[in-house]
Amino acid sequence: MSDHKLEFLNIVPMIPGYAENFAEDTLKLYQAGAIDSAAFILPLVPEGNPPVDKGRILGERFIEFRRALGGTDMPVGILLQSTLGHGWVPSEPSFFQRITNAAGNEPYSFCPLDPAFHAYLSDTVKKLARLKPDFFMVDDDFRLLTGKDGCYCPLHLARFNREHGTKFGREELLERLQQDEKLQEMYDSLLKTSLVELARTIRNAIDSEAPGTPCSVCACGQDVRHICEIAPVLAAPGEKVTVRINNARYCSESLRYVPEWLQFTAGQIAGYPRSFRLFAEPDTCPHNRYSTSASMMHLQVTGSILEGCRGGKFWLSRTGSWEPESGKAYRKILTEFRGFYETLSALEISWTGVASLLPGKSPFNFPLSRHGGMSGITWSSQIFGKMGIPFYFSTAPGETLALAGKDCDLVSDKELERLLLEKNVLLDGPAAIAVCRKGLGALIGVEARPWKGKAVTLELLYDGSRIPAVAANDSSAVYAELVPGKDVEILSRFYHAESGCSDELSEMMPGCTCFTRPDGMKTCVIATPVLPYSLAAFSMLNQSRKKLLLEIFQRFGGLRWYVPGDDEVLLKTGRCGNTDILFLVNLSLDDMVHPELAGCHGEVKRMEQLLPDGSWQEVPYRIGHMDGMVELGMEIRPGRPLVLRAECV
Repeated sequence: MSDHKLEFLNIVPMIPGYAENFAEDTLKLYQAGAIDSAAFILPLVPEGNPPVDKGRILGERFIEFRRALGGTDMPVGILLQSTLGHGWVPSEPSFFQRITNAAGNEPYSFCPLDPAFHAYLSDTVKKLARLKPDFFMVDDDFRLLTGKDGCYCPLHLARFNREHGTKFGREELLERLQQDEKLQEMYDSLLKTSLVELARTIRNAIDSEAPGTPCSVCACGQDVRHICEIAPVLAAPGEKVTVRINNARYCSESLRYVPEWLQFTAGQIAGYPRSFRLFAEPDTCPHNRYSTSASMMHLQVTGSILEGCRGGKFWLSRTGSWEPESGKAYRKILTEFRGFYETLSALEISWTGVASLLPGKSPFNFPLSRHGGMSGITWSSQIFGKMGIPFYFSTAPGETLALAGKDCDLVSDKELERLLLEKNVLLDGPAAIAVCRKGLGALIGVEARPWKGKAVTLELLYDGSRIPAVAANDSSAVYAELVPGKDVEILSRFYHAESGCSDELSEMMPGCTCFTRPDGMKTCVIATPVLPYSLAAFSMLNQSRKKLLLEIFQRFGGLRWYVPGDDEVLLKTGRCGNTDILFLVNLSLDDMVHPELAGCHGEVKRMEQLLPDGSWQEVPYRIGHMDGMVELGMEIRPGRPLVLRAECV
């Protein structure tokens, strides 16, 4: 991404009586370089009959709060914090047409096809545009998928039937949508069109009073393909289209799910045009450290930048009260680490390691009840990201690729064939089964089918190491029965024991195979499934499995870096010019004392750490004479992202 400029936007509440307090706090953040702009919260969702004149009332409050900021050069905008509505029900509801969800319920969220609602929103935005804010941002309730699964109200049904010559009622339509892919695309198109039309109403309202005022939009994870068309409509002519993606942690402090969160982030980014400017969502909701630690916010910002975000929308204050003590740690982190973020943003990194596949375009996922969302079941998110094996997510993977679960469905059969021919590939059992069902088994050296025989008790590796099998009563544990072809090497075998007291093991079938193609490229299959974090997942999460994986990657040509031992650590590696960049996060609650790095191709001449001010400082290290391990003279504390730069010859 060529545009490295970061913008950090702080969202500011407008609590009556506290304008001076919030103004002082916001200006301090701006003057310290922690933020670049601020937006005041204006919830526009209608209330009352007739609707309360929020354009006038909140507009007057905006004037008061902006005046308290004085003559600052900081851009000051308006967050349209609810348009369709987030769902909360006011004391006096308005009577516009509500969204009707698949269950027939009508949450307090309004249909974008209601002409009266268009008129209300247009009038309100015009009044706010007259105040000449520096920019607008539309919040993420502007959607019809995430948490909603579409709108099936009378207005949507009538327009769909009119445009397509049908006579569907809600229940008949829903039943047909579960089976008819063409109908899914047609109805999804209407959902998107209804939002685009309302976005145009907002843009026209802005331009009628303040032409050219920038307007960005916040997105939710399932709505990427809708937002790709909505965002340019909201943006002013010539403005760089800006979208805040949906990757907040929301009260989730567990480090074990950071690899999955990175995948969720990367998956959304991959769905947007590269010309878009993407903001992260380091939302600490409900905006104090009981919900999100300052360290987690820092990790979120760091990971988001490395995946491709070039800004962030922060909520550094409680939205319903003035509690300045609760946000001091957030402010301290952003002030101290601004240089760190700027340096990260400027790095042009080509990721190395093992790739997990991302779809080339945003997945089609309507209706959500049928298609679901993005799967987090990948080698990278569940296994490599915890084992210190370098990974990355990509639509265009490098030489080494790992496929698990439903990854094969992310690309066409023709593209899958190309990947299997051109890459060194690791597959889990379900991915191998999928490859064979597509008629491509010859490319992986085995015929793979679901195992339906006796329970697998034990896996023995080529060197005698033992791996207990997935719990037999786990219905999601689909093993692959591997039938090797000619010249396929077997790296492990499965065995069955009749009982827990039995000393005799019956050999069943191969557990891991390695196939070398005539061109020297290799494909390895591990018949065990990759599973989400649970007791069953420990058939993968163990040191014997890690040893097997490292053996496989050595056969593939070796990893440039990895973390040996049993530390639960995330590692991403890449090349930046003539240096290596390493991003590490200690995911356990144990400090990593004098951590080791292995796999370096060449002699390490210099190792540096990125400091909070954005400069690089040398890190002491030593190289083991016997094993060549690089031992760092430092500690890695839990959850603190570490960025290293290594020069090797």
